[in-house]
Amino acid sequence: MSARLGSLLLILASALALYGMQRSTPRYMDLTGPIVERGVMGVAVDTRLFQATVERVQFARQLAYRRLGAEQVRDTGGVWAIVWLRLAAADTSATMAEAAWLGPDGLAYRHTDRLSLARGVPPYALDPGLPRSVRLVFEIRPDQARGAALLLSSRYGPRLDSQARIALDDVPVDADGRPQAIARYDLDQESPP
Repeated sequence: MSARLGSLLLILASALALYGMQRSTPRYMDLTGPIVERGVMGVAVDTRLFQATVERVQFARQLAYRRLGAEQVRDTGGVWAIVWLRLAAADTSATMAEAAWLGPDGLAYRHTDRLSLARGVPPYALDPGLPRSVRLVFEIRPDQARGAALLLSSRYGPRLDSQARIALDDVPVDADGRPQAIARYDLDQESPP
C-alpha cells in the first residue's frame, strides 16, 4: 500500500512540476518577437535599418484628398490620427513598411488601407543621407488617443529584428482623454512640421 501511495505521490509531483514548467516557459512568439527600441516624441529612435522621429500628431474627423480628377472624402466612426515623422536610413537602403498605433488598452491599429489612392502611403523607401518627412494615417477609437505608442518596423510582423516603439505622449487631447480633432484635414497639403 505504501509503495502505491509513494508512486502516486511521485506521479502527482511530476505532473505539478511539468505543469509549472509549461506555464513558466516563454512561448515561441515571445522568444522570436521583435527587438523593441523605445523612445518618445521629438527624439530619434534607432532601429537596425532606419531612424525615426515623431514630429507631430493631429486628429481629424474627416479626411479629404484629390484622386482620379475628383475630391475624395473619408469619414470615420472614430477619429483619424495623422502622425508626421522623419525617417532616415541607417547605413544601407531600407524600407519602413509597417506602422501601427498601439492604444493604451493594447488595441493595435495598422495604417489605414482606406487611402490606397492617396499620395504618400507606406511603404517608404529610404536611402542613406536622404532623410524624409512622411505622414501616417490611422483610423482609431477616440479613447485610444491618450497613452498610445507608435510601432514602426521594416516589415510586417518582425521576428528577431528591431521595431521602434515611440510613446505618443504629446498629443492634443482634452481633460477627459478625447482627442482634439479638427473637422476636416486635407491630405494634399504639403506642410510637414
